[in-house]
This record gives sequence, structure tokens and C-alpha cells, in this order.
Amino acid sequence: MIFGCTQAMAAEWDVSADLRERYQFFNNLDFNSAVDKNSWEFDSRLYIKAKADFGNGLSVFLQPQAVHILNHTTTDTQNFTQADLLQAYLQYDVSGFGVRVGRQQLVYGDQRLLGHLGWKDVARTFDGMKVFYKDDAFKVDAFAVHPSDIGAMTPSAASPQGQSLVTWEDRRLTGVYGTYTVAPKTGMDAYFINWYHGDGASVGAGRSINTYGARGFGKWGGIDATAEAAFQSGKWAKGVTQSASAYAVKAGYTFDMWKTRIGIEYDYSPGDATPGAGEHKDFVFPFHTNHAHYGEMDRFSWANMRDIRLSLKTSPLKGLTFKGNVHFLSLDKATGDWLNVVGAGSLFAGNPAYTSKDAGTEIDLKIVYKVAAVKGLALVANYSIFNPGKAVAERNGGKSDTASFGYVLASYKF
Repeated sequence: MIFGCTQAMAAEWDVSADLRERYQFFNNLDFNSAVDKNSWEFDSRLYIKAKADFGNGLSVFLQPQAVHILNHTTTDTQNFTQADLLQAYLQYDVSGFGVRVGRQQLVYGDQRLLGHLGWKDVARTFDGMKVFYKDDAFKVDAFAVHPSDIGAMTPSAASPQGQSLVTWEDRRLTGVYGTYTVAPKTGMDAYFINWYHGDGASVGAGRSINTYGARGFGKWGGIDATAEAAFQSGKWAKGVTQSASAYAVKAGYTFDMWKTRIGIEYDYSPGDATPGAGEHKDFVFPFHTNHAHYGEMDRFSWANMRDIRLSLKTSPLKGLTFKGNVHFLSLDKATGDWLNVVGAGSLFAGNPAYTSKDAGTEIDLKIVYKVAAVKGLALVANYSIFNPGKAVAERNGGKSDTASFGYVLASYKF
């Protein structure tokens, strides 16, 4: 389809859409079955993508979204709807050099630091500018952005219900992310990212954290492997310095039979044994996709933690894939904070009296079926169970009951 007033400004628009319907439930996430806090939720989400190429390297990309959420708990039912722009940018790209201006997503590496969080109803996006260069072996991005003030649409007992209770005002993200590829799917990433909160930020005023690190990745025949190390310096708050690190290594082997992959992963980040002192030692980065790495139930972030993950993925039939993960989770410092999935708040606050590091075991099972008879239709079902360890009982008044989470969804791309 062609739009435009003149031949010079004519553009062909490539338009697609993605409709997703999801039902999910949460049982006993506080590990205390004596208090009924179970809930369920039904979400609808529509993405529309429209891209136009005007020639001479100039293009535009628009991605509006509409979301409806119905959430039910034992004490309340919330029902809300939101429509906004997830992405809207203008891009100029000639001979490998380019610039992108507007609302955009930042996705790099394994998304342990920067990812789109696409599994959420309202995914993550930024406003600002990115300059980039790429050729056959080398790619580098430099960006200066701030998080978009799109309501998180997270059910909450506080007002305003359904909207993010923390704005992103006076917060900035600047950085450089480079990738050098020596062979297909084999190479090295290196990056430097500054996360800054000005005096007008609603939380963490004066924060300025530098995160720098490297990630190696490779694929050789049926073997794949990745290793990443990240370090942080700067200021956590006024009068409090930041000094933290985090590490991850994973490897897998894929067999020809059913495209079966078995894998193992180890994630580690030293904790802060004395939280609240003049030096903050917990690694924290708010723009990750921890959900994909440390358990579907979001009980851990990449901080004060150790996670041994065993994984299996297999496709016995065309379009049908089974995925299974087992996480053996523990704290690095028993006395430190057990941080939630975003790393900015405590699931359980630290205490000098705590002695146990045994957080527990999480099992995640997922089935993905791409329906051959209906092009673009995918069905997904997930069930997760968290068996808490001694560290939960110690921090939770002796309560350490099993928690579970599950969802089913249908996604249709057209």
C-alpha cells in the first residue's frame, strides 16, 4: 500500500498486528498458606506495528498498544484499560551509520541488563536517541534515553490502582554497547552504562551507577556457551557508594533427535552482608529480563544469589516444543537482603541473626504449540512450583509453604 503526496515522499507501509489473550494465577507467593492471598488475572493485549521506508535511508516505525487487565484477589477486583505508544521513532541509516530518535526499546545480549520485558502486558520502552554503526563483524550502539512514563498497569491496593506508583521523572540512561563477531553466533560484547537519578527523581535522588562488563558467546556444532561478568561503581544514594558485581555462565548441547537441547547454567552475585551501611554491595539494574533467567516465578534478581539451573528443550512434533527448567536457588550472604525480581526492593529484608542460605528449588514447565492450520497462532501453557528452603522459614515466621504460578495464553500474529 502506498501513501504520500509526492513521489519523493511516497512510502510503502508494512503493517502487522499481534493479539494476545492470557489467563494466569498466583498461589501462595508469600509462602504462607494460613493467609489466603491467592489471585488470578485475565489480560488482553493488542500490538500494531507499522513501518514505512521513505528511501535514502529514512524510515519510521510506529507501535501502538492497547491493554485490558482484569485482576481478582480475595479482597478486591480491579478492571482497567490503557492505550498508548510502545514505540514511535524516526530512523536514518546509510552505509552502516545511523541514528534513531524517539520512543524505542533497548535489547542487548542475554537481556540481563537491558531488555524489552515483552512478556509483560505493558512492555518496557525508552524515549531518547540512539546512534549506531554496524558492518559484517562489528556493531556498536551509543544511546541517551530516559524510561518512558507509561503506566505499568500493575494491580495495586494503593491509589491510583493499576498504574505505576513510581514515575521515571528525572532518570536517565546513557551508554555504549558493542559487539564483535568472529564467526556466526560467536563473538564478544562489551558495554558501559550509566544509570542516573537527578534531584527530581521520586526515589534514589543522587544515584549514579556505572555498569560495565563483557559477554562472550559461541556456537560450535551442537555446543553453545555464554559467559558474562558485570561490575558496578558510582553512587547508590547521597553519601552511599555503589560497589557490586554479577556473573553468569551457561552451556548446552543440542542433539539432532527432536532438536533436543540439554543445558546447565550458573548465576552468581555477591551479596551485601551488612545492608544499610555506607557502601551498597548488591548488584541492581532495573531494565533487565530476570524473569527469563532466574525462574518464572520472579522470586530472585541477579543480586545476593546463587542459581544452578538445569534445562531441557525438545520438539518431538513439528510446531510442538516442551521446555523444562529446574533452579537450585540460594542466597550468597545469609544476613543480606533477599531482593525481588527488579532488585530494588526486598522480598525478605536482611538481618544479622539469619544463618540459612537455602532459598529453595523452583521447577518451570512450559509447552508451546504453533498451530499449523492457523498461520500465526501460538498456544502456550506454563506451570511453576517453588519449594522453599530453610531460609524462607527463618525469614517468614516459620512459614515455608509451597508456592505455585501458572498461565495459559494464545497469541495470534497477523
